[in-house]
Amino acid sequence: MNISNLAHPMHLHGHDFKVVAKDGEPIRPEAQQVMNTLTVNPGETYDIVFVADNPGVWVFHCHELHHTENDGVEPGGLIQVIRYGGSPGGAAPQPTPTMPARMPGMGH
Repeated sequence: MNISNLAHPMHLHGHDFKVVAKDGEPIRPEAQQVMNTLTVNPGETYDIVFVADNPGVWVFHCHELHHTENDGVEPGGLIQVIRYGGSPGGAAPQPTPTMPARMPGMGH
């Protein structure tokens, strides 16, 4: 959901996702798109799904990298860490090169 007045190109590392709804309206399966970056314009809401089949620590963030800070403090703002392990009862996920110690640039 984008409640700001700026566009936000949201990017998921390590996975592709499928857009299944826009602004609360389901998208027909044959029209659903698979991608790893989606621009969310002001006032838009999207529902996405992805298969958690790549265990590790991944970042879902705005590709306008200054949007991943909170008043110059990093990380903050439009960034979410997704962390999961393998099969149930498996080892805890370990940090990966996709989750650098310093957030700006995000390895791009």
